[in-house]
This record gives sequence, C-alpha cells and structure tokens, in this order.
Amino acid sequence: MKTIKLIQNLVEQELKEFTGPNGAAPYRQPAADTANEPSEPTEVDDLYKLAIKARLATESLVAALDHPIYDQAFEAAFKATAALRDALNALENVGAEPEPEDRVVAPPKEEQPLGAGFGVKHMPMTHTGDNV
Repeated sequence: MKTIKLIQNLVEQELKEFTGPNGAAPYRQPAADTANEPSEPTEVDDLYKLAIKARLATESLVAALDHPIYDQAFEAAFKATAALRDALNALENVGAEPEPEDRVVAPPKEEQPLGAGFGVKHMPMTHTGDNV
C-alpha cells in the first residue's frame, strides 16, 4: 500500500511540475516561420525587373500596332514579346524570385495546378434507352 501511495505522490508531483501550480498546461508559442522571409534582391532579380519593363513596353507596342497597315511591325513586336517571355522564364530558371504580382508569364509546367481536363477519367457512355 505504501508503494502505491508513493507512486501516486510521484505522479502527482510530476504532473504539477508539467502543468504548473494552477493545473493548466503551459502555453507554447509556435516556431517562427522563417521560410518566407524577404531576401535581398540579387542581380538576377534586378534583371528580371528590367525584363518585365521591356515586356510591358512591347505589349503596349503590340496593342498600338493593331491595325492592318502595321502587319509587319505588329508581327515583329509580337515576336519580341514572345522572346521576352522566354527570357523571363530563363531568368526564373537561373534563380530569379519574382513577387507574385510581378509574375507576368505562366509558371513552369511542374508548378501549374492540374486542370479539370488533365488526367480525369470520364464516365463511359452507357445505354439509356431503346433504339426504336
């Protein structure tokens, strides 16, 4: 009987140390989230911002040249816009980290969410009635 009482006292003592004097469990703060801390812009980030300005300028040029008499200039400006899109993607591949509002091109294929039509198995056709 003394051993049971001794064990009960030890357990109660440990519980008091864990929960504190008022019987409540101590409140623990969550760990700091350091994953999304803003970092210093690198040279690649500066080049990305410059390429964005150029891309926006060429898009404005494409919009201004939208008239049949400017077909050749329109085509050249459109190709420049596509080339700048490729340049922006290439800068992201070498380490540019654009802000979400600065991203003017689609993310890489691996980062895009799956669409409703991608990999979805549709229900097969079934017989719904008589062919009369």
